Amino acid sequence: MGITLNLQQVSPNILKKVKKHPKLAGLFLDAKYLEDSHFWQQFTINPNDIDDVEWFNEAANYAQERLDKLVKDNPEEFEKIQDNIPLVINEGKTKYLDLDKTWLPINFLLTGYDFYDKALYLTKSVVDKNPEDYLPLIRAVSPSNGIEYDGCDYPLYYFSDGEVKTIANALSDFSSEHIRQRLEFRGLKEDSYNHLFNYTYDPLIRYYQDAAVQEIAFLNVVVLLQLAVE
Repeated sequence: MGITLNLQQVSPNILKKVKKHPKLAGLFLDAKYLEDSHFWQQFTINPNDIDDVEWFNEAANYAQERLDKLVKDNPEEFEKIQDNIPLVINEGKTKYLDLDKTWLPINFLLTGYDFYDKALYLTKSVVDKNPEDYLPLIRAVSPSNGIEYDGCDYPLYYFSDGEVKTIANALSDFSSEHIRQRLEFRGLKEDSYNHLFNYTYDPLIRYYQDAAVQEIAFLNVVVLLQLAVE
C-alpha cells in the first residue's frame, strides 16, 4: 500500500468551477473511467478475463453512481451545478499522467526534501532555492493549494496557469548535473534513482513543457494533482 499521484491538465475555467462547487471534483475524477475516456486507450481490458470485465463495468459507472447519489442526497446542490456537469466530465476524460508511487523520489530529486518535510513548505513559491544544498527547489509534485471533496483522504491539489509556466521553465533548466550534486550532497548513489528517468521523470518534464506550449497557443492550462491511497 502507498500513495499514488496523477496529474491532469484542465482549463482555468474548470478549476474555477470546481473551487466554487467542490462536488464537481469527484465527478471530474470519475469521468476518466467513462467508456470513451482516454484512460481505456492506455489500460487494456482482456475480454476473456472475468475480473477485467467486472472491473471495467464497475469503473465505467463511477461517474453515474456519484451523480445519482448527488441528485438523491443533495438535490439543491445538483440544481446549482447541473449546467457545469457536461463541461467538467468532458475535461475529466482527457489524458492524464500517472506517476504511481514514483512521485515521492521525484519530489526529492526536484526539491531536496521529503514530501512530508516541513521545510519544503516554508517557501510559498513553486520555484525557489533549497537553503541547504543551494540547488533549485521545484515543487512540480508538491503543491500546497487544494480543494477538499467527498470520497478522498486528500484534497484535489492544483497549480494555477502561471505556476504551471513557472514550473515548466524551471524544469527545462534543471539538469542532470543538478541531480548529481543533490544526491552527492545527501550521500546517495545515482544508480538508485536511474530507473525513474525513462519511466516517470522524463514524462513529467514533457508534461509540464506541453502545458507551457499550450499557454503560448493562448490555451492556458492549470494542472490538477490527485493523491490516492492504493
